[in-house]
Amino acid sequence: MSTNYTTLLGYALPVQGELTGIWGDAVNNSITQLVEDSVANYATYDVTSSDWTLSTTGSGVSNEARMAILIPTGTPGITRNIIAPAHSKVYMVCNKSNASVYIKGASTTGVLVGININAVVVWNGSDFVLINTGVSTSKAIALDLVFS
Repeated sequence: MSTNYTTLLGYALPVQGELTGIWGDAVNNSITQLVEDSVANYATYDVTSSDWTLSTTGSGVSNEARMAILIPTGTPGITRNIIAPAHSKVYMVCNKSNASVYIKGASTTGVLVGININAVVVWNGSDFVLINTGVSTSKAIALDLVFS
């Protein structure tokens, strides 16, 4: 018997009887921590030199694509892309770089997040779309305190 994984977020789905005596590690590392990542954790990336393709290291292990909050940083001086898996997911994008960023699937148009804007985006079945109009980070004091 081997562990199966959920399709969208790669959480472990242990088969009954499979993890006798070792289930705690699987639950802690391949379920609980990954749920926390997808609900409240964040990933940062310096987009000065390149676009950001979110890591998708597979089922049962941590990766950037699972994170709830994405924080591009750096000084690219030109618009960059955050390339995310093209499937159901909500992201909070806190753009801390000096240029706008698109969050998009590998072959989609995506949605633009301006400089110093925090935006909630969601995959709608064919592309990422904006859920809110964004708030400048100068007005989002709570986020500035958390992500400074």
